[in-house]
Amino acid sequence: MYDMRVPAIVLGAMLCAGGSALAGDGVTVKVLNDTPDALTVTVYDRHARPPQAVVSGEVINGNSSISVSVSADAAGRGHLSWTATSVDRDMRRCGHKDKPGVNDGDTIRVHANRSCPAR
Repeated sequence: MYDMRVPAIVLGAMLCAGGSALAGDGVTVKVLNDTPDALTVTVYDRHARPPQAVVSGEVINGNSSISVSVSADAAGRGHLSWTATSVDRDMRRCGHKDKPGVNDGDTIRVHANRSCPAR
């Protein structure tokens, strides 16, 4: 006698795999702290409406990286912006940049090499 659970399990696995492929219309990039100093980094997905932080206040050690996923447009490219602040409060430095047109697998270099705005 044929067990009907096997085709149901296979069908369920196929639907889950297909669903994740369809839902995976994002772009994954590497955010690299290209300085020797630790930075506090926030990354925004600019395709989201309204734009949303996908990483908020993450400390990235010097010359280290994290992976981040953002939404893709119809061409399969992401749009993100980032802000970075040095962790060292005595020599506080800041940085920011807007990065449209990022591709899956791109490396986004972050740094804090400018004076921070007055509070």
